[in-house]
Amino acid sequence: MKLNINFQQRTILMAIFSASINLAFIVYYSYLGLNFKDGFAIGISTYYFLLFLIKTITLLIERIIIKKDENSKLDIRLKNYKISSIFIFVLDLCLIAPIILMVINPKEVSFGIIPAIAMATYCVYKITISIVGYRKSKKSNNPTIVLFKEINIIGAVVSILTLQHTLIMVNSGMTNNMRTLSLYTSVAFIIVIISFSIISFRKNQKLFNQAK
Repeated sequence: MKLNINFQQRTILMAIFSASINLAFIVYYSYLGLNFKDGFAIGISTYYFLLFLIKTITLLIERIIIKKDENSKLDIRLKNYKISSIFIFVLDLCLIAPIILMVINPKEVSFGIIPAIAMATYCVYKITISIVGYRKSKKSNNPTIVLFKEINIIGAVVSILTLQHTLIMVNSGMTNNMRTLSLYTSVAFIIVIISFSIISFRKNQKLFNQAK
């Protein structure tokens, strides 16, 4: 029997899957941070944990409001979207701290190249899936779907930062040129994340207000 799953249901299922991936990253970066005293890893594990909380709370809200009427659902989803967006914006700013630690105090480990290959594969997958999902979400007036897709885009950019961190860790050493390049690229990624958060929030606020 063929299951008829609409875009909203697929988004919720993907959000559950994404939250489980977040848990894996929380464990992985917590291990790196504690075992190698890596400030970047501790910061990123905290970042992923807070994103996990946002996703979990949003999923719980969707579960709670399932029997409410559409107007009540929209009001609750809008409120959650606003609160979550502001919280994510603050989290984006907090990424500056672990990035500084990654640049000025890089850690080296003897993991080999396998973690870098795995992280690069995940990074490509995350970017591709996030862009496709975000383009589809533009047709939706559901604040929850838009929130999850925005989180995925931000997570895709953060995955590039984590890939950069992994490459630094498995590299034989941090040269001055690499340090400068890492600083510039990291700052560029932070600017992209913050700009995306602000622009998306303002644009979607107008769309949601019109739909309401």
